[in-house]
Amino acid sequence: MRMLCALCAAVSLYAQDVNLGRVNVTQSYEKNILDNPTTTQITKDTILNSPDLAKSLLDISGFNMVRKGGGGSEVSYRSGLSARLPIYIDGSEIQGGCGGRMDTAITYIEPQNYRSIKIIKGPQDVRYGALVNGGLVFDRGIIRLDNASYGADISMLAGSFNQKELSGEAIDGNELGSIQINGGIYQSDNYKDGDGNIVHSEYFRKQGAIIGTITPNDESAISLSADFGNGEAAYADRAMDGTKFQRESYNLALEQVLGKHTLNLQGYYHYIDHVMDNFSLRPAMPNRYNISNPKREIIGTKAEIKLNFDDITTYIGGSYKEDKHSSRMAQNATSATDAQNRVFSQNYNKNALISTTSIFTQSEYFSENYGIFGGLRLDRVEIDKYNIGIFDRSKIQAPISGFMRYERYYDALSLYAGVGRAERTSDFWEFQKIDGMNLKTEKNHQIDLGALYDDGNINLSTNLFLSKIDDYIVLNYGTTTSAFNTDALLMGGEMDMEILIDNFYKLGAGLSYVYGKNLKNTNGLKDGDPLPQISPLAFKAVAGLVRNEWFVDLDFYANASQHRYKENYGNVAGKDLGYSDSFWTIGLNAGYKYNNYQVMLAAMNLNNALYSYHTSKNGAAIATLDIPATTRVYEPGRSFWIKLKASF
Repeated sequence: MRMLCALCAAVSLYAQDVNLGRVNVTQSYEKNILDNPTTTQITKDTILNSPDLAKSLLDISGFNMVRKGGGGSEVSYRSGLSARLPIYIDGSEIQGGCGGRMDTAITYIEPQNYRSIKIIKGPQDVRYGALVNGGLVFDRGIIRLDNASYGADISMLAGSFNQKELSGEAIDGNELGSIQINGGIYQSDNYKDGDGNIVHSEYFRKQGAIIGTITPNDESAISLSADFGNGEAAYADRAMDGTKFQRESYNLALEQVLGKHTLNLQGYYHYIDHVMDNFSLRPAMPNRYNISNPKREIIGTKAEIKLNFDDITTYIGGSYKEDKHSSRMAQNATSATDAQNRVFSQNYNKNALISTTSIFTQSEYFSENYGIFGGLRLDRVEIDKYNIGIFDRSKIQAPISGFMRYERYYDALSLYAGVGRAERTSDFWEFQKIDGMNLKTEKNHQIDLGALYDDGNINLSTNLFLSKIDDYIVLNYGTTTSAFNTDALLMGGEMDMEILIDNFYKLGAGLSYVYGKNLKNTNGLKDGDPLPQISPLAFKAVAGLVRNEWFVDLDFYANASQHRYKENYGNVAGKDLGYSDSFWTIGLNAGYKYNNYQVMLAAMNLNNALYSYHTSKNGAAIATLDIPATTRVYEPGRSFWIKLKASF
């Protein structure tokens, strides 16, 4: 569903003006808003309407994905993921619970529930965390209504492989506050790859959220939100499926204007209860009924004040977070009932407690034709590791992150150059491995260069980076999986072009590439070896016709083959499996809007290519379903869908 994000907004594409002021550029993808050259802001009607978030993010140059089956896909930016690309919802980081990353952070995020998603490129921000490759920030913000208002919309989708979706949202309120409710149900059967083979990938998800806001005056606002979700998903890359993905999240936010300044206070809680087994979504082998139940709880607070002094804006803040992980399991039970009784009668065993205390400051200075940006962040991270509930060992680390960036503004052109440092501790999946508690902090030192051009009809952007990472964390997937530090060099970037001709013809193209090299002889890696889990050259192109009420797009997407790999080495998402072939796909998309109604159609992978992404997991053999092993999990073959949306 990679092109769903493009479809949901294209009916109003180019209907709004393009304004270039300093670095605030409103461009089309479909209408990205660049807060600054190293940040991409995506508005409500694009990726935020897609149920397949990982696939949709591929429309942004630099993003790649890891396919596992019907759920739990990984997203990477510049070939970095997990702790190198943290994901935040309303300012707080969310994580999955599975020790094998069956449930990633985006498993629990329904993008329809958020008003915007901000993509931070590289270590050019310190307000959220240490951003080695960047960060994804899903945000609702606090809604303020000028008068009594209400609204609602509902959408329905039907597609290949019995894919069905039903979602909606509604809001009611006035200048004193509002109530917003949204929810959705999403399901699909197993899909087929380009050769017509079944991929174990069926899923069912449901989610809902309620957000209450109190706005007694123009200076004060309080927001309380509660998010709930659950579901199940089949996995093609392993011996178990996910039968429970329960998420509960609560967020309390306070905003208080103090003259020219603004104070923001936040408290949050995330609860993840995940169950996986080998018998609910596939037949089990006799007397081999296995089940596992990891649980994760994250609780935290954050305070930030925004100080406005004419041309200078400064953010000063601090935060505290506790991240608790525990689990229980049962193996080789004689039946499904036996396995469930055994695991759910157990107490949870504590696995880890991660406590993080942070302070930061970040400033922006604007003059008439240039801007200067900078920030500094200090973290104190304490990790307590447990072995089957018994305390094992502890370590404390104090990462330091910061950046500086200079921007130059012309009539239709912005140039920038920045340097940044992002230092992070090992994450849960890294320090749980053999030697994981001996890992040093990973330290990225990066140079960013780029240019943006926008004259209203032509939009060009180039983002380049050069990164030297000391103590880069690598996993060795041998007989047992171990973690170690090395040094690494990464370089690459993204180039994008969009052209609108006569307000009717649309052309676009994008290119992204990352080169990664190991710089140290250690743990079987040699100086000069390819860095593992690096995605190949990616290219996209689009040609279309667009009016305010309708559009038609033909898109082309391709990956080059990847010759640079290091077998059995990787990261927390997976390992290099060897050489990967090049591929290309073609898609056709169309949409029409009439008053408050929209209809959208898509045909994906029209050439019915048999393809997989270089970093995707291997396809596991499932003997009880007569599914053979594959080198990688293949993507869906030719497929179609239609979506109807009505607003009231």
